[in-house]
Amino acid sequence: MTNINFKKMGNVRPNSGAAGKVGTPEPSQGKMQIHNLIIVDESGSMWELEAMTKEGVNSVIDTIREAQKTHGDTQEHFLTVVTFRDVAIRTIIDGQPIDRVGKFDTYSPFGSTPLYDAMGESLTTLHERIKTEVDATAVVTILTDGLENCSMRWSLAELKEFIENLKEEGWTFSYMGSEHNVKEVTASLSIDNAVEFAHDTTGVSNTWSRERSSRRAYYDRMANEFVPEETAEEKRARRRQYNLSYYGNRVTPEKISRLQGNEVFVFGSNANGRHTGGASQAAMRHFGAVYGQGEGLQGQSYAIPTTGGRPLMREAIERFCTFAGEHPELRFYVTPIGCGNAGFSQREIAPLFKEAIALENVALPRGFWDALGLKM
Repeated sequence: MTNINFKKMGNVRPNSGAAGKVGTPEPSQGKMQIHNLIIVDESGSMWELEAMTKEGVNSVIDTIREAQKTHGDTQEHFLTVVTFRDVAIRTIIDGQPIDRVGKFDTYSPFGSTPLYDAMGESLTTLHERIKTEVDATAVVTILTDGLENCSMRWSLAELKEFIENLKEEGWTFSYMGSEHNVKEVTASLSIDNAVEFAHDTTGVSNTWSRERSSRRAYYDRMANEFVPEETAEEKRARRRQYNLSYYGNRVTPEKISRLQGNEVFVFGSNANGRHTGGASQAAMRHFGAVYGQGEGLQGQSYAIPTTGGRPLMREAIERFCTFAGEHPELRFYVTPIGCGNAGFSQREIAPLFKEAIALENVALPRGFWDALGLKM
């Protein structure tokens, strides 16, 4: 593994108004320290998304706080929030225990995009803080709506090498981007998990919802598989796998011919359950749908009635989302329900599945994701 160069450590300039005391947290015996680092673009082009960005960061803070309460016997959560614009890289919250973190509201978009400097400096600071702790790891999220254009201290090559080293140590990275080629940028940075969101309030709201659901799943995996007796290398190997699956595949395949034992085919039905055509007929022939049953789980299929208008369909979709949330052991593949004989467009139906964004065990058609402002 390539040695990491820490010569840039002196470039870090924490904001004088940063909340809380800076310092290395005291580890608790037998608990995993999870250091959550959120790096947020504060350049001028983010001004129209200012309110939703603050709301999104605060929603992630709530998610981390919930995880601390749920998994407090095995996890300790810490938070750092860094914003960047022009040459100003501000540490708003600096390595604080999550129960000491207040509301994020110090955010005023202006100027250019020093993305590489913001990432390099904040990653270096956090790595120096936790690198000697065996039971410590980091979850890093970057939000930006534009390309790097004014960094002076970090190059792309240096940053990519650094990220690759941190991934080897078991760090997890996710990238939420807009208004640029997200796949190309994340590939150049060696970041495995990325979502491209529409540059509007719907897109930024839904990308934070996707991020929260991925975090919950990550924290649950860490709690279920935390083994204090593991060797350092065993811990790193497990975390490397968690990084690769942080943003799981949430797109329904265009053609489904077979299912695994825990997978469910979700299709549109008429209220009387007359499964005589399209996806409903496939559900009855291959996945256990019952003729005459217009809604609910049947075999390895789940029927959602699409007749009777949007209000009734909305209620049925809400019931489906509740059911899926109560059964995390199952994986649901939603087909383009309502977009065949019912005559609706995917853009009309997709918003009805907004609640499903937060359910890691629900896959939606690619067209639904596009209509929700997320390019998957």
